[in-house]
Amino acid sequence: MERYYSEVLSYIARSVGCKDKAQNIVQEAYTRILSYKTSNPKRDNTQERALFFKAAKNIVIDQYRKNQTVAEPDDFELVAPSYYEPEAKLASQQQLALLNRSIDSLPLKTKQAFVLYKFKNLSQPQIAEQMGISVSMVEKHLATAMLACRNALQKQ
Repeated sequence: MERYYSEVLSYIARSVGCKDKAQNIVQEAYTRILSYKTSNPKRDNTQERALFFKAAKNIVIDQYRKNQTVAEPDDFELVAPSYYEPEAKLASQQQLALLNRSIDSLPLKTKQAFVLYKFKNLSQPQIAEQMGISVSMVEKHLATAMLACRNALQKQ
C-alpha cells in the first residue's frame, strides 16, 4: 500500500486542487483500508492499488456532497403570481368591464368590425367582404374602436 501513496496523492491533489487537502484525504483512505484489512484478514490483496484509488476518490466525492448546500423549503419565499392577488384580479375585472362598456357604446358598424377583427380573428379584407364595405373603411372602424378603448383606459 505504501508504494501507491505518492501516486494516489498526486491524483487526488489534481482533483481537489490543494496538496494539503489531498494529503488529508489520502491519509484517511489509507486508514480506512488498513482498518478494513485488519477486520477482514482473508481479503484478497491483489487489487490494493485500485482499492486505494477508489477509497480516496470516494472520500473526495463525500466531502464534495457534504459541502454542497441544499436550500431548505423554508428558504424559499412562496409568492403567488400578481394576477392571483385580489387587488390585481379586481382591477383586471374592472378594466374588462370598462372595455366592454366602451365597445358596447361604439356605433354598430364600428363595433361589428372590431369584434370580427379582435375576437373572430378575421383579416381586414375578410371583414370588408363580410360587411360589404371597403378595406379602408374597415381600417377606419378599427382605428375608431381602438382609440375609444385606449381613451376609456386612460380616463380610468
